[in-house]
Order: sequence, then structure tokens, then C-alpha cells
Amino acid sequence: MEQIWSLEHMADDLKNRCQILYKGSKRFMAALGEAYNGDNSFADSLEAFGGAKDDPYSLSIGGFQGPIMSKFIKAFRELASYKELLRSQVEHVLIDQLMHFMNVDLQDAKESRRRFDKAISTYDQAREKFVSLKKNTPGDIVAELEEVLFFLKLMTSHIFLRRLREDVLILHFVFH
Repeated sequence: MEQIWSLEHMADDLKNRCQILYKGSKRFMAALGEAYNGDNSFADSLEAFGGAKDDPYSLSIGGFQGPIMSKFIKAFRELASYKELLRSQVEHVLIDQLMHFMNVDLQDAKESRRRFDKAISTYDQAREKFVSLKKNTPGDIVAELEEVLFFLKLMTSHIFLRRLREDVLILHFVFH
């Protein structure tokens, strides 16, 4: 039971850390969205000022090398598209995966604990019933209850081991 408690504590700690990462990722996505809008807005301002290739003001600033403004406009548009790509990747690769991990994988681990507790309760009830048998109880009833008790013990052990394996896999995934 100490090991189960320890694994549950680690899973809760992991969920808290995931929630912190989720909130930070959402803030970062918002900042990237604002940066994307800012880059495009600035590129629009540069374009409005004189980004046309035949604009005399733009040509005079650029000298013989061509319009410098159009180079800046292109650079800011590319920066904006990279920021939008990064925002999209953070959303789909990091946040979606993180939400699935928190809402499905960690929840499955908690559900397996409930199944384990239910199996333990059923096992304890059967054990109490078996222990409370009178000495003069017919042998076939005793044998039947022993079989049920043995089956419940195996089932409980199986649930415990599966739960333990799931927890170990989750922790291995996170820490490696």
C-alpha cells in the first residue's frame, strides 16, 4: 500500500506540473499570436509608407540596390509566418498531447485505483464470510468458498499489478 500511495502521489505531482506547463503554453501561444499580428501590422505600415517597387521615395532610400522597404516587408512577413507556424505547433503538438495525457492517461490511472479498491472490498467480504463459517459447514460449501476466495485474491492481485504497471509506464514516459 505504501508503494501505491507513493505512485499516486507522484501521479498527482505530475498532473500539477502538467497543469503549470499547460497554462504557460497557453500564455506563450497568446504572445505568439500577438507577435504575429504585430509583425503583420508593421509590415502593412511599411508597405503603406512606400513598399511598391516603383515608388520614388522607396527607390530613393534604397539607392541603386533596389527598394529596401520591400526587403523589410518580406522579412517581417516571413517572421510572422514562422511565429504562426510555431504557435500552431505548440497548440497541436504540445497542448493537445498534454491535454490527452492529463485527461485520459492520468484519469485511467485513477480509475484503476477505484477498480482495485472495489476488488479489495469484494475480496475482504468473501474472506470475512469464509472465516465466519461454522465448523460443521458441509465440505462442498467450504470448498466452493475457498475457490471464490482464491479467485478474488487472484483478481485483486491482477488489478494491483496492472495498476502498478500503468503507473510505472506513465512515470517512465514522463521522466525519460
